[in-house]
Amino acid sequence: MLKNYIKIAWRNLLKNKLSGFITIGGLAVGLTACTLILFYVAHERSYDSFHTDSDRIYTVEAQVNMGGDSIYMNSMNATVGKLTENASPAVSSSLRLKEEYKPVIITNASQPGTRFSEKDFSYADANFFDFFSFRLKKGNTATVLSKPYSLVLSEDMAKKYFGNQSPIGETLSVRKDSTYLFTVTGVMENTPSNSSLHPDFVASLSSMPTIKEFERDFDSEAFRLGSFPTYLKLNESADKSAVEKTMQELSIQGNAEASDVYSLSLLRDKHLNGRDASNTRYISIFPLIAVLILLLALVNYLSLSTARATLRSKEIGVRKVNGASRKSVALQFYVESTLYVIFAFLVSVALSVVLKPWFFSLLDIEIDASFFLNKNFLLILTGLLGFTVLATGFYPALVMSAFNPVENLRSSRTSKMGGERLRKVCTTVQFVIAIALLISGVIIHQQLDYVRGVDTGLNRSDVVMVTLQNTVGTNSTPFRNEIEKLSQVTSTAVAQYPIYKGYNMFFASSEQVPDATGLPIFSVDDDFFKTLGVTWETKPDDENFYSKSDPVIINEAAISKFKLGPNPIGESLLFGNSKREIVGVVKDFHFENLDAPINAVALFVNPKTKATTNILGKNGGCLFVRFQPDSNVPQLLSKMETIYTQYDSATPFEYQFLDDAFDAMFRSEERLSHVFNLFIILAMLIAGMGLFALATFSAQQRMKELGVRKVLGASVLQLTTLLSFDFLKLILLAILVASPLAWYFMHEWLQDFNYKTTIHWWVFAGAGVGAFVLAIFTVSFQAIKAALANPVESLRTE
Repeated sequence: MLKNYIKIAWRNLLKNKLSGFITIGGLAVGLTACTLILFYVAHERSYDSFHTDSDRIYTVEAQVNMGGDSIYMNSMNATVGKLTENASPAVSSSLRLKEEYKPVIITNASQPGTRFSEKDFSYADANFFDFFSFRLKKGNTATVLSKPYSLVLSEDMAKKYFGNQSPIGETLSVRKDSTYLFTVTGVMENTPSNSSLHPDFVASLSSMPTIKEFERDFDSEAFRLGSFPTYLKLNESADKSAVEKTMQELSIQGNAEASDVYSLSLLRDKHLNGRDASNTRYISIFPLIAVLILLLALVNYLSLSTARATLRSKEIGVRKVNGASRKSVALQFYVESTLYVIFAFLVSVALSVVLKPWFFSLLDIEIDASFFLNKNFLLILTGLLGFTVLATGFYPALVMSAFNPVENLRSSRTSKMGGERLRKVCTTVQFVIAIALLISGVIIHQQLDYVRGVDTGLNRSDVVMVTLQNTVGTNSTPFRNEIEKLSQVTSTAVAQYPIYKGYNMFFASSEQVPDATGLPIFSVDDDFFKTLGVTWETKPDDENFYSKSDPVIINEAAISKFKLGPNPIGESLLFGNSKREIVGVVKDFHFENLDAPINAVALFVNPKTKATTNILGKNGGCLFVRFQPDSNVPQLLSKMETIYTQYDSATPFEYQFLDDAFDAMFRSEERLSHVFNLFIILAMLIAGMGLFALATFSAQQRMKELGVRKVLGASVLQLTTLLSFDFLKLILLAILVASPLAWYFMHEWLQDFNYKTTIHWWVFAGAGVGAFVLAIFTVSFQAIKAALANPVESLRTE
């Protein structure tokens, strides 16, 4: 019997090729979109869950209150982990993991020409590979990091520095304040894409006390903040509160006046719930998009399948007269539906595999190909398939199996079967979703354009930021001089960090605000204001203000924060034991994310020569280069790179345009915009395909009526209008329903932004016109075709 049902289903599919293609194609497109989004969401929600004890691994955090500001820190003193482990029996083990905050220069000692600047260099305790589930390909987990100056490489780095040769026992030199030699003791698998930790180099933490830069990190044994991200593995997750209480007690033991609040955060929650998780800001929106697209596909399938099924009413009547039960008829339709869904599902899987690289490049993410075969994701796909089979087969089987055989044999009488009303509802729902997505996509695009056009208080155009390491050394001054000699360059400036890439945080106080308060600090030179276009509110009287002892320049927000006078020139801020006189005030400018109001900031200004030597030469920093608007930028960058390699051949030439750095802050919004653009197209495509098929079905059902009307003198325009009018009424209803829904959700979404665009009425009007144009184009094609048909043929055929 099952074989017979499959044969019938296949024959019906071949008999109605256009309807079958639209039905299965629409479902396949919807399932593809849903599969890709679910793949992305499942990956984002699986971060760090591959660790064997992921439900028991926590990071130590502290909330520090300074002058009314709450600052969250995740770096502890070197002893915090062991002190907690020794004091609490609930802690099974602890681990310190320190990442280099700046790139290091690594050289293959046996091949001096093999030199690279590396960013993912970390130091870890000897139990790193027992604590986490990173796998070693070569080496012993118990000993690879047991000795000072031991180093474990990832597979990619082992191949990069040693090719196909075994790196075990080989030496790599790491250049910092001096050059240090590390012996390779192991090779680990490349870290999975769903890991929040991505070290390519793991060095033994016991090396750090002998490295000059880190000597001060081991000065104190008190339980307090420090330089080491610290991880604890608990015996049971239920012990979390007890361990947090123990940490608080240890903090007070070290300092009775300590007010820091220590807490534990589950590592696998860090990616989604961390305080810097902008890359997953819309992880809750993407599943909603997946549900809407899948709903579109299911509604489209349901509408077309019921339309196709009503044409088979006589077949059902004959089967029932010959003894077929309602159960067997229902089973037949379920088998047919399951066959079509499986076919659509297989097509969607193939499309997902092909489109996966493109889709993830659109989202600017990388996901291991192996994750596609992850058992959890395969279970999700199986559940999706099962749900789709149930959702698509239930209603047609239920309705068609309930047909009265006498009525079925007498007339198709589709109007009594409930199909027409259902198809109207389905068409309306489809266009509600499509129009709502279209309106949302336009508003998201408007918001992106709006924030990009916000006056940030800086002139971001025509500025390139060149990142310099301390390897430039004493060559910093001649390098800068050579850059300034280029004809396209108008000015340069120096700062410790690139704009939008970080700053130092000091704690400052004033007479009016005696409590120490966090204050961002930029160390810059005196050309910073001209080159970056920073506007003065109160310019220093003395052009050589930086020659004073410890001067400081603040912005307008700092006046309010420290309750200074309206003209604070001559007043002072206290930074620890250092008192700095305020010599100037600049207008507020954005130096961090636009999601928050402009923060207070202080500028430590040095004369040009001193800043070039001390900031660039000693510690490394950023050289801002302003060039003429009509410059040949590729040519300019090529010249700058040539000069750079003359003065610093140890590190690669790295640069970024200031306006690109600003745009990078909105990467998550751009991803959302890209996804919306893609799925607006898919939604319109699926809705249009469904409308086209229904228009075809309607024209076929009313063929004799059209023939009679044409014989009686109806024009092609009148017949086209007649066929189109019912569908256009549904589109109008969809517009009326979708507009307030889209307005509500977009209004709520915009509340997350400090700067937000206005939702204009013409967005809704434009989306409505677009939907009408699509509907008219889709329906009119079939309507005109039916209206032009020979009425004699229409009346002759049964």
